[in-house]
Amino acid sequence: MPVAAADFYRGAALSLLIGHPAFETIKPLGNGRYQVNGGILVWLRHSKEKSPWHFSFSPEDLVTLGADLKADGQTFLCLVCRRDNICALDAAEIAQALKLGQAAEQTLAVTRVPGRKSHVKGPGGEVEGVILASAFPDKVFS
Repeated sequence: MPVAAADFYRGAALSLLIGHPAFETIKPLGNGRYQVNGGILVWLRHSKEKSPWHFSFSPEDLVTLGADLKADGQTFLCLVCRRDNICALDAAEIAQALKLGQAAEQTLAVTRVPGRKSHVKGPGGEVEGVILASAFPDKVFS
């Protein structure tokens, strides 16, 4: 049976999370959402195209993401960019890039020159600064 692209790319991110020294537990919540170590919510999205990578979020995704961000604990949006990079966004960065109060589909774009830092832009604007490729998975556990 062939492996679905989503499983292939999510599996790469999950293996890095599970291999981190701070990792304890993981619970799948569905739709690419995982609860790590009992209180960290990790959203995994993937794109198999070349840079710039695009990640779409349905109105339902945005409602759930907004609720996750308001709940206790940490929430991260981890964007698996082909086999090149995993771009991890924390709550503040997610709020910069997406307009969570709107009920229309939204798309994030991630650009990266090979071997360099990532830039993330969405309908809410561009994330200030750059996202280090080496930040994942440490950023999730810090």
